[in-house]
Amino acid sequence: MPMLAIALLQSVAIAAPSPEATPDLTDDRTIVVIAPRASTTERALADCIARGCSPKDEIAASLAHAESQFLAGDYVASRRTLSKARSRNARYAKTLPVEVSNLVRASGRLASLNGRPDTARITSIDTLDILRDGFGAKDERVLMQRLLIGDAMVKALRFDAAREIFNRVAKDAAETGQKVVEGHALLRIAVVYGVLASVDRGYAQRARSAITRITRTDDPALAPFREAAATLQQRLAPGPKALAAAKAGVATLPKGTRSTVATLVYAPPVDLHGAPQSQSTTVALTGDAEPQWIDVAFRITAEGTVRDVDVVRQSTNARGRWLELVEQSIAGRVYRPLALAADSRGLARVERYSLINDMTFAKGSRMQVRSSRPRLEVIDLTLDVPPG
Repeated sequence: MPMLAIALLQSVAIAAPSPEATPDLTDDRTIVVIAPRASTTERALADCIARGCSPKDEIAASLAHAESQFLAGDYVASRRTLSKARSRNARYAKTLPVEVSNLVRASGRLASLNGRPDTARITSIDTLDILRDGFGAKDERVLMQRLLIGDAMVKALRFDAAREIFNRVAKDAAETGQKVVEGHALLRIAVVYGVLASVDRGYAQRARSAITRITRTDDPALAPFREAAATLQQRLAPGPKALAAAKAGVATLPKGTRSTVATLVYAPPVDLHGAPQSQSTTVALTGDAEPQWIDVAFRITAEGTVRDVDVVRQSTNARGRWLELVEQSIAGRVYRPLALAADSRGLARVERYSLINDMTFAKGSRMQVRSSRPRLEVIDLTLDVPPG
């Protein structure tokens, strides 16, 4: 079942149209790969605190430093920076709801990356409370945060709870005319049922109904979601059928519809079952307490294929077959064809893959140990620039 959750989350990332937002550590989609050295941001944060800078500036400095630490691979220190900043600034939640919620959300993100998904789920609810108190229950930021809570439920394999959240958000968004939020909620429902159907055909009819729920809409704001839903069922078909459907779909697109941004159509799942694992239910607490991670660079060609896949950075503890599995998955992707210059080498991308062993309790004990069943988290590190 953990592989199913990974497939679900990968599929949400594949299907969802990219919202226009500034990428940063508080965003669950993207962290910019270009960042100052951690020593520079550490000094800037210390100077800010020493001179008594405003809470808004201090939160910004804390986020910048935590981002630099994350990019350097120091997940523990990054989480510690955010936890301390949260302790200092939590009291400003009513006057600075956006800034404090960004800080709390980032803290939850790092909790998950450090193998504490339960803490991350609780933190996502804390973020929701801050935004709801500041802006009301139907504000767009509140609804989008509710979707992130649903995503956390998917990670925890609580599919019924996730579906209920997505449906309620879709209803609230429709009632308040927030079509883009509605589209994100509806697409998540379709993805959940679609991937469940790919492993259990008993879900096939519900998957088709969820897809039709999107494709039958006619609002212009939902056009990107209709496009994503139209091919969702084929892309979630088993193995080679999904790849064949994706290639056939992009081959029929007229050149005038080529994209100027990377739009993922199909990605082979990274099957961690193929990677060696411990035969016991847990591994020693002295094992990999910190995640293994790799930064993978690649280029997307004008025809939507991938070339030049290369691990450009990795943690000192990165090892095992999962590295090869990630590279194979990226190489097998299909993107929407791009509008590139004739002499372009392709659109450059960089992604961070973290292999995480979550904290759990040893059987029959209250002693915390690392689970032997790892999971992957993927973060786009690319700073988007116009293609050429």
